[in-house]
Amino acid sequence: MKPLRTLLVEDSERDAARLTLELRRGGYAPEVTRVETLPRLREELARGGFDLVISDYLLPTFNASQALSLFREQNVDVPFIVVSGAVGEDIAVEVMKSGAHDYVLKDRMVRLVPAIERELAEARQRSERRKVETLFQSILRSSPHPSAIVRRDSGGIVHLSDSFRRRLMNDQTLVPGQRLLDVVDFAHPERVEQVLLRGGTAPYVVYAVDGQNRVANVRVHTVEHLGTTYANVVIEDVTEQHYLKTAFDAVNDAVVIISSSQTLLYANRAAEELWEPLYFGMDVSAIVALAGDPRLTIKGESYELRSIPFRFAGESATSMILTLRNVSQEEELIALSTHDPLTGIYNVRFFEEALRGDGGGALALVDLDRFKPINDELGHSAGDAALIRFTHLIRRELRPGDIFARLGGDEFGILFPRTSVDDAAGIVAKIYETLERNPFHYDGHSVRLSASCGIGELVPPVEETKKRVDAALYAAKNSGRGRWVVSG
Repeated sequence: MKPLRTLLVEDSERDAARLTLELRRGGYAPEVTRVETLPRLREELARGGFDLVISDYLLPTFNASQALSLFREQNVDVPFIVVSGAVGEDIAVEVMKSGAHDYVLKDRMVRLVPAIERELAEARQRSERRKVETLFQSILRSSPHPSAIVRRDSGGIVHLSDSFRRRLMNDQTLVPGQRLLDVVDFAHPERVEQVLLRGGTAPYVVYAVDGQNRVANVRVHTVEHLGTTYANVVIEDVTEQHYLKTAFDAVNDAVVIISSSQTLLYANRAAEELWEPLYFGMDVSAIVALAGDPRLTIKGESYELRSIPFRFAGESATSMILTLRNVSQEEELIALSTHDPLTGIYNVRFFEEALRGDGGGALALVDLDRFKPINDELGHSAGDAALIRFTHLIRRELRPGDIFARLGGDEFGILFPRTSVDDAAGIVAKIYETLERNPFHYDGHSVRLSASCGIGELVPPVEETKKRVDAALYAAKNSGRGRWVVSG
């Protein structure tokens, strides 16, 4: 049988015995304490330890409504069931309004045990809810970040963490009805008001503590409880991190700090502009995969990448810092110093240095035929377009390792590294075929481009080779243009 500690408010021994028997029939082993006066009731309620209170409605010196009033004063949360003889419906309603959990007539005692079981179950549920709420309050009070529960409708604070009271209120007592914005001196309270209404996070909010400005992320989570909406507000002070981030954001290079599990620990503003969005804890394995390549192209810009491994104290796994330096301007300056700005091919300076390499090969000097008439008759823009088209057609037939340069005006040079003169002449023949098949069109005019070319073996001294090949070029021009001649 189930034990049941019962406080019985009853002046009739006969009725008390009948009630005890009914409880035993219902499977309970009742431990009954009977009282007949209000002082004794107060005494037993104060002592506590009861699972249930059963009260007759009418006793010689008081009634159930008075007993309920005393019951409420003691703040006892156990079922209070009134068991009485026939009474009017208005009295039953009054008793229920006074706080009784149920009302059972003595001539219908069959309802008693089911009523007790139901009310005991509900009492257990209330007890569990209180434990959870107490646990929640304890967790909130012990939060390392200042936290508060705020009513959405009024903005009033209903609960605070110990850290909130200590850091933001100097351990002062909260005045009933005080609002969050009354207690914390935010530099921009409108930002906090907005996040209180919609939830989410207000990052980097400035607030004052003891005359000193601090920075915090204000996080708000919506909580629904018993028909009322609350905001759980967490004020996470990030002053030091903010200063550190400000310093890193001033660095032009992108800086990314990645944990050993390939999650993001930190990214400065330059990195966020490359890989937006970035946030703490996200998986950045795709960024880690880039660490093996010292040069990257991101959003059309060139970057030099450095990877610095390190370990946090107490960890055996390796984390890393990635830095990316934008070298696009440097590459552009290098390109300008080595390339022809009009055609994009190498310039004479780069070509001269290439000729002095150790690999040998074949040298071709090429002139665009009849360039002056194009310039004079169609204009300089047409001349520039013709040069660009000419170089484009030649580059189609060159191999990746061949070096093609504009030496000045309509004069060009091709270095065929580690290539025989016969093989170089074969490539030149393909160039001539391409020029023949692809005329130059400009502003309604069509001009067939042709070239004169001298070819020779590249052997030291380079200046002598250039003279021989240049003589072959002029021989090609004198023989009618549109031809190439191999130097002897």
